[in-house]
Amino acid sequence: MTPISRILCTTSLTAALTLGSAAQAEIEFWTMPYGDQIAWKDTIDGLLEGFTAETGIEVTHETVPWGNAFQTYLTIAQGGAAPDCADMYWLHSFSAIGGENYGPLPITEYADRLDLDSFYEGALTDVTYLDEIYGIPWRGDIRAILYRTDAAEEAGLSGPPTTWDETVAAAKAMHVADENGNVDRWGYAFGTSNVVSWLMPLYWQAGGEFMSEDGTTATIDNQAMRDALTFMHDMVHVHRVVDIDSFEKGYEMLPLFVDGQIALIGSAEQSWGKRLDAEYPDAEGTWAMAPSAAGPEDADSFSGAGYFGVLRGTEQVEECVSLLEYLSQNESILALSQGSGNVATKPAVMQSEFWSDRPWKQVVAVALEDAHTSQHAAPSWSAIATSEPGGIIFDLIYNTVVLQEDMDAEIATAQELMQGELDR
Repeated sequence: MTPISRILCTTSLTAALTLGSAAQAEIEFWTMPYGDQIAWKDTIDGLLEGFTAETGIEVTHETVPWGNAFQTYLTIAQGGAAPDCADMYWLHSFSAIGGENYGPLPITEYADRLDLDSFYEGALTDVTYLDEIYGIPWRGDIRAILYRTDAAEEAGLSGPPTTWDETVAAAKAMHVADENGNVDRWGYAFGTSNVVSWLMPLYWQAGGEFMSEDGTTATIDNQAMRDALTFMHDMVHVHRVVDIDSFEKGYEMLPLFVDGQIALIGSAEQSWGKRLDAEYPDAEGTWAMAPSAAGPEDADSFSGAGYFGVLRGTEQVEECVSLLEYLSQNESILALSQGSGNVATKPAVMQSEFWSDRPWKQVVAVALEDAHTSQHAAPSWSAIATSEPGGIIFDLIYNTVVLQEDMDAEIATAQELMQGELDR
């Protein structure tokens, strides 16, 4: 039985506080900036003021720029200066780096105060490592299908694809090119600018996992990887519905989609729904989102996430947990999702009016049911999965799909290189 299944009840915030000492406490809390920075600051300031008014605990808030965030948390995991609690990510990697001395602090003994059973199961994987709980997942980044409804109607399609086979058929039906091969509209694109994130959901949908649960064994030399890479290869070279230039840096899919030059994107960021509403209002009525299409095994969607947790070295664990408890309430999670623009991590919040007033919002709520975390239990995962030439997974994709090198040989090489990184 996992710790998540044992977390069944929630106590009130007032009952959880130690009166007297809490009234004099002060904690340091760091977050990164999200969306409109003024709106984000107003959101955080409002929540922290409400927390202080309710508990008497003062909170000093600092913002860590995203450009410095990775190095900041890497430094913390290696013994650098740390706040009491913070907005964090890549729990598995930073915990493995910090071990029992630095970085994220397990708070499993306090978990019954955080109402964790009310969060999406997929989101909880981002706060659980080696059977320990480290905090509350507060933001999500889920991917879904984005498609041109006008192109689908023109092609005689009744709706979005729900399987890989249907995806191929839909992409071919919506693809438009002349007899010389000059393309007016590409039938398909894989996703965002991160090429490695294209492969991840396809590999999971084929039944694969990149490594063992403890992060010690690479597990990519298998049929699932061959199926995923074959799907990618064939979309480019056999069905010819994907622009091979999309694998190169600087290829921007969303503007091309809005211009009608791409009909279907298989793994689009949920934030693109918000961007389409705000930046391309004239495109209203020409596009829609849908949950990920299922592969041979399932319909896993790429999911990124962040969590609020406690750092080793703090003497204010009780006070930090009280802050997490306050921020785990539905009202707080809703405010955080509104202020940041990220999807919420609770089904109840995703059913709120704010997350139900547009069709694409309702879709991403469904997609969250199939969320598969993109983090993995290895300190070297960021190097393995970097979407740059030289990255192990990137080179595997580029060599087999773009350059059409021998797939078996490339997978074997990637398996060996990845295992070497995990061993190191």
